[in-house]
Amino acid sequence: MMQRIRKAMGSLKEEKGFTLVEMALVLIIIGIIIGAIVKGKDLVRGAEQKRIYSKFVNGWRLAYLNFYDRTGRILGDTWNGSAAGQDGQADTSNGTGAAPTAAGQAALQNGTPPTFLGLADVGLNVPVSNVPTAPFQYNYVNSVGNTNTLDIAFMWDTTGGNTRNVMVINNIPAELALALDTMIDGSADGTGGDFIRSTGAAWDVTTAVTVNTAYWIMQF
Repeated sequence: MMQRIRKAMGSLKEEKGFTLVEMALVLIIIGIIIGAIVKGKDLVRGAEQKRIYSKFVNGWRLAYLNFYDRTGRILGDTWNGSAAGQDGQADTSNGTGAAPTAAGQAALQNGTPPTFLGLADVGLNVPVSNVPTAPFQYNYVNSVGNTNTLDIAFMWDTTGGNTRNVMVINNIPAELALALDTMIDGSADGTGGDFIRSTGAAWDVTTAVTVNTAYWIMQF
């Protein structure tokens, strides 16, 4: 009997827990895995931001330039100051003197010839979007998992003594505005260069997903 007790006690002595070194190694490995996951999400988000720039936002800029090259007219110019028509000032208002409207945004693709034209009317394609029914919109999933629907229009900007056509991008979260500003202007101040905040102030970065309205200044 005593022999069995001694054998059992010996077995207990041989069993050991994790050493501090082993626990430290496990924690390091867990940290590396978590870091890799976070980094991977950042890389995916960065790739999506570049895709939005190249395929969607810059796609609309190129559409604007190609439309002018083909027609000598301004894309989204649907009002001549008194009626439907062109006066060189973008309205995106579908032939009214109003601010950009949903109908005017749809007219960017299919206008009302000969009063005003859209991209399809002159044989040009609309840019790539993940909203098939509204190519002037793009759904962006922000860093907290919510969806921001970016919204494109063209407008004649006269704020602060300006006289210029701009692309208007509504509902753009700060994280994306900063990324696009850096891609376009090389800095993310929101006040200088061609890609700016509509208010003329720096981007509102209260949170990474605080929404802003951006202007991309068109050259004519």
